[in-house]
Amino acid sequence: MDIANIVLVLWTALVLYCFGQIWFVQIVIYPLFKMVGERDYVTYHHFYASHIPLPVILPGFTCFLFPLALIFWGPGSVPAWLYWLNVAAGLVGLAVTLFLEIPRHALLEKHGKDFQVIGELIRYNWPRTASISLQAVLAAIMLTDIVTPVS
Repeated sequence: MDIANIVLVLWTALVLYCFGQIWFVQIVIYPLFKMVGERDYVTYHHFYASHIPLPVILPGFTCFLFPLALIFWGPGSVPAWLYWLNVAAGLVGLAVTLFLEIPRHALLEKHGKDFQVIGELIRYNWPRTASISLQAVLAAIMLTDIVTPVS
């Protein structure tokens, strides 16, 4: 297997991990924020925030930016538009994270439980969930390009 195929396989593994993770966050983790008592909320959120860098933040930011590497080191047999659509989806996820999600997490960490902010966190996470889901679909399409035998 050449380096281009290895890069694509690594990308696929990463994005599938992030795909499962983002749906778990959207459907389970963020809704659970509403269930925590007000008195314990800041402690809970601090625990959450301090434990997500390795399993969530590092893979997430890598998922947003890795598609740029595919443009340069991905298989040449994959159509360029798939790479560029993947980059666009990653940039959507990055923008949502930086401009919508991180500020809301900061509010929850500082001020505690706020149903409006939690609702916004859940609502604004949908575009990020959609962008990572699109990236997973694109990765599967790209992967079929290197595993499908040429007739």
